[in-house]
Amino acid sequence: MESFLHGRDPAAGPIPEGPRDLLLATVERLPDATRRVLGLAATAGDRVGHSLLAAVARRSGITEDQLDDALRHAADARVLRAADEGYAFRHALLAEAVHTDLLPGERVRIHRRYADALGRGVPGMSAADTAVQLAHHAHAARDQPLALTAAWRAAGHASSAAAHPEHLALLERVLELWDLVPDAASRVGQPRGEVLRRASRASLDAGHPRRAVDHATEGLSELGVTGYHDPGGPPPGDAELIAGLRHARAHALKEMGRDGALEDLADAIAVLPHGHPLAAAVGSTLAATLMMRNHHVQARRSALRGLEQARAVGDRYSEADLLVTLGTLSSTEEHEAGLRILAGGISLARESGFVEVELRGLNNLGGAFQRIGRGEEHGRIAEEGLRRCAELGVARTQSDPFHLGIAVRLSHQGRFAEAEERLAMITGDTVFMARARTLRMNIAHHRWDLRGVREAMEDFRRLLPEHGSSPSEYLPLRFTDMQLAAEEGRHGEAFDLAVLQLDSGADHRAPFSDELYVLGLAPVGDVVDLLRGEPGREGEVRVLAAGLRKVFDGFPHGTRHPGLLLLRHQVMAQIGEAPEEALAEAEAAVSLAGDREDVLTEGRIGLVAARAALRAGDRERAGAHLAAVQRLARRYGLRLFARQAQRLCLRHGLPDPGRSAAVGASPVPPALTDGSPPGGGPGASAAAARGGGRPAGLTPREAEVLAEVAKGRTNREIGEALFISAKTVSVHVTNMMAKLGVSNRNAAAVRARELGLG
Repeated sequence: MESFLHGRDPAAGPIPEGPRDLLLATVERLPDATRRVLGLAATAGDRVGHSLLAAVARRSGITEDQLDDALRHAADARVLRAADEGYAFRHALLAEAVHTDLLPGERVRIHRRYADALGRGVPGMSAADTAVQLAHHAHAARDQPLALTAAWRAAGHASSAAAHPEHLALLERVLELWDLVPDAASRVGQPRGEVLRRASRASLDAGHPRRAVDHATEGLSELGVTGYHDPGGPPPGDAELIAGLRHARAHALKEMGRDGALEDLADAIAVLPHGHPLAAAVGSTLAATLMMRNHHVQARRSALRGLEQARAVGDRYSEADLLVTLGTLSSTEEHEAGLRILAGGISLARESGFVEVELRGLNNLGGAFQRIGRGEEHGRIAEEGLRRCAELGVARTQSDPFHLGIAVRLSHQGRFAEAEERLAMITGDTVFMARARTLRMNIAHHRWDLRGVREAMEDFRRLLPEHGSSPSEYLPLRFTDMQLAAEEGRHGEAFDLAVLQLDSGADHRAPFSDELYVLGLAPVGDVVDLLRGEPGREGEVRVLAAGLRKVFDGFPHGTRHPGLLLLRHQVMAQIGEAPEEALAEAEAAVSLAGDREDVLTEGRIGLVAARAALRAGDRERAGAHLAAVQRLARRYGLRLFARQAQRLCLRHGLPDPGRSAAVGASPVPPALTDGSPPGGGPGASAAAARGGGRPAGLTPREAEVLAEVAKGRTNREIGEALFISAKTVSVHVTNMMAKLGVSNRNAAAVRARELGLG
């Protein structure tokens, strides 16, 4: 075994000399005729059918009786065993050793005999199996014209059987042989550009969008297409092929989240004659691309027009694909109808054997369930998607979206370690690898692991460079940037990012039909909450609140979409002018969040409710919400929520439920609040209203820094805890020590404990 281990790759290349000699020891003791038959059998691989082996044996001068006798000796020596209607080697390595032991010329001659036998037809072999084996043996026999035509026929059979990797490999074999066979186009019956178009399509089916782009680009170059066509000009001579190549490349670019898809599709539409059957397929990809690009109104219009075209020409593939797109677009306002349309598209695709459409539909259906808070069904659909990938033989290339869906579900349950294990299984598709980084970023953010957040962002940008990627792919990074800016004290930056998000929907007639825009409203509301507690930010809070109020004036009345209802209650709690009404909205949001089996949403909404209760002057209710948030934070490691809850307790003089009474922690005294009435409600004392009551005139931030100093933390650690720089901490420490009349950090810590901060 040592010679295996010392090789560069034990799983590839010829068997090393030592192990091959061991494997051949038994074979070499057999009669010459038996060894000769074993050489014939090994040339077919590790198994061969009796009829095919007998046909090859006859062409090698071996009679039927001699063949039977040789096979009997091989079986008795446990080299071969009967399998189905033929024979199999006891081990694939033994077959490889026997084949390697043949002389090069001998191998070529045997392959030629196989090709001859297969070309004449072998009883009992299917046309598909015959074509595949003929392509292999003709190529090995160096009969390039036969290998070309056989590979082309075999590719057709592989396509019919939805054997996507094999289909692609055979088409690429045709392309490999093309320049070696002078009359290749006449033998295949198609120009090379059409073979490249099919190879591009097969690359997509096999899960290789980058190769799909390369094949389609080469096909366009083959036709001399370097730019885009004038829609008003005469149609080009190869209009249908040009449109097909443009369509294939656009589909691949869409899957990769890269620019250029819309331009390719526009050119395909420009060159196709009116009413051409391919128009429905182009329209289907156009609708899906517009949806991914966040142009939902145009996407819906294109999908409806494409669906009409598909049904008119009987294009069931495009019909199923368009139903998936329409169902996904409908999932925001008319979510139940959208779920039914999605299910219809999946069913049609499954009945018709459209693997890519079925899996796309399952992925989108799972996402729709997740957005409306039906997490259990989201997880079930993701598991079904993985099962279907395994059944269809595409698990290696098509499983990424379902692994991501399961990871999303696990993360919302607070099962971060399991989610990260699942994310490690995503290794293929660039877009899904990038999306996996956005989930890693989200997990790191909730753990308050800033290094992890930045590393995930850097990886994302490396995988999907911003200048050539769909803007919608970058939205999760925008939302996290916005929230981090507010949490780290970069308030002006947080405000600017929030305004940009609100302005991105300025041209929307119905903003709540744009799902990606809606997703950005929740973090804008969170920025309002975080800025509200900062002195001097009242004007910015008013601007953001007015912007959110304007958007929510168009809220769809009567909607029963759980995600929209939760969002409305959350934002109304954050921008409501009447504290009691805002608190009622917050409590409604808490109730909806509790139904979602989603600890991330539950914790976030708990903080919204605590802030609303403080604004309404209900300190007891605020304390109850903060205690619930702290319990979640401790159980699931949600340090982001723990820190925000602790800050609220400190700022408003509430007991910090995150501090154990067993270690002697005491409540933060009211004297350390920011001087505002609890929650901003009525009943504030005159001293608090004037800003009095703070010891030695400490500002709220200095009181927070003092509490951290009392824990023995360094300036860097305090900065991470309070979301400010170490340099800013140093300034606060200097000012705080001067106000307290102490000369070192130890004395400041003692003073902090006297004030109930230790």
